[in-house]
Amino acid sequence: MGYLDNSSITVDAVLTKKGREILKNGGSINITHCTVSDTGVDYRLWNTDHPSGSAFYGEAIENLPMLEASVHAEYNLRNRLISLNQNTVAIPALVIGGLDSKGGTTLTFNEGDENKGLITAELVGFSSNTILGKYFVIQDPTIVSTNSGAGQNISGTSRMFLQEQDIPHAREYQFTGNTFQLNPLQQDAAGKSTNVYVVDIETGAYNSFTVVNNITKSQRAILSTVRSGKV
Repeated sequence: MGYLDNSSITVDAVLTKKGREILKNGGSINITHCTVSDTGVDYRLWNTDHPSGSAFYGEAIENLPMLEASVHAEYNLRNRLISLNQNTVAIPALVIGGLDSKGGTTLTFNEGDENKGLITAELVGFSSNTILGKYFVIQDPTIVSTNSGAGQNISGTSRMFLQEQDIPHAREYQFTGNTFQLNPLQQDAAGKSTNVYVVDIETGAYNSFTVVNNITKSQRAILSTVRSGKV
């Protein structure tokens, strides 16, 4: 990550990892849309006590350096600028369902909960004829898996784990509609957890939750022995 000098107008364009993949496979890139965001803008710098008056309330914001273009589309443009109706009183939000409690932030898998992980991600406060879908990221894919395709590794960002920790790269999965499935993977010890966050592609609205996996190999082995009648 770097900064661009804002003393002059600079257009900095780079191909994302997805764009590079398309070119590598012999495809072509036909750009038809663009989006803008205010990622990197700290609105807490709005100063209504500026001694020079209201024309200078945003001086500190306007003088902030700009972030250089990033090749990681899943990390950049988190706070996208969108057009809303004049009478809008709230920005779009993603409401996550299927967790341990309504409005909660945790999904816990215990023994017998293998079919529990149907997650709903509903966008509220925004309607559009464009269906771009959503994506979600599992930070540690050794804790839970999903049926939403093969996904892709996220590397070279703050979400990338050090290889010395024996944790694989976070993986991103795209989906359409309002639901996706998470499946717990057997663990050596109970209580292992990972974060999952969901992003609406068109609006940039996002939400996150924590998955706790208490399903262990030892529990599964004991249950299998009891069910088979062996002691």
